[in-house]
Amino acid sequence: MREITIVCPIFNEEENIEFFIKNFNEIFKNHPDYKFSILFADNNSADSSREILKKICKERKEIKYIRYAKNNGVMKSLFNAIKHVDTDACAVFDCDLQDDPKLLNEFIKNWELDIKIIYGKRVKRKEIFFLGFFRNIFKKLSNYLRGYEIEIESGAWFLDKEVIQQIRNDEYEPFLPLLINNLDFESKGVEYERIERKRGFSKFNFFNYLSYAAEGLVSGTIKPLRVSVYFSFLFGCISFFSAIYFLIAKFFLKIVFAEGVAAIIIINLISFSLIFLFLGILGEYIGKIYLKDDNKKIPKISEKINI
Repeated sequence: MREITIVCPIFNEEENIEFFIKNFNEIFKNHPDYKFSILFADNNSADSSREILKKICKERKEIKYIRYAKNNGVMKSLFNAIKHVDTDACAVFDCDLQDDPKLLNEFIKNWELDIKIIYGKRVKRKEIFFLGFFRNIFKKLSNYLRGYEIEIESGAWFLDKEVIQQIRNDEYEPFLPLLINNLDFESKGVEYERIERKRGFSKFNFFNYLSYAAEGLVSGTIKPLRVSVYFSFLFGCISFFSAIYFLIAKFFLKIVFAEGVAAIIIINLISFSLIFLFLGILGEYIGKIYLKDDNKKIPKISEKINI
């Protein structure tokens, strides 16, 4: 009997844990030929999540629990949790159940066709307008800079044990969908509509999304650095020809120019904006170099149950 582990990263999800287990238990009944377990990866929750899971783990050995000594961020904690899976496959779902547990039925169906990576492909999601607007811009810009599309999102995934083994051998990549996307395995997306969170509230705020987007834009490509070179060349040409024009106009055409204080201020502001933009791009890459050793550090686990 093959075994599948459901990996669920959590942070302050006391309202959802029991509801999550209950919903997946219903799905497990559809697959009597498989053995299932659930691994909760606790990113150092400050609520009662730990106490709830300790109690459940004592009663049910198929519920597993690891707790990190500090909050390492959802991607790093998830990456490390996947490396703890020793079953035939794992499925990744968030505890808020916005990714419908029924997706697991489709994941298993495709896995039985020997597809190694199956992922949920969100065709519709209920969220505030401006967040969806910026998300679409990010995806288009990311695909353009990278030269290919990354369809895998952070959400619901299903990974065969061969994929899990490959992840164990790879270094941590902060933009985890890129790492999984670039693994040399057959993959397939399953379309679904993401639903609203019913309990609690999301711990992933606008600044977390912004940081995640920045990681996605600079991971696996140096095109943003080249964009700064193109803009530098463009503005250099404009400045050079503008200087020639003003010299000719003033000394040969005898055109008198009034002092343009406003124009100078505007030009300076635009220049400073561009400078800070490209310094920001460079800073992202320098930051990745600076954090490289930190990314290699294995998150410290303070507690394990049933593992």
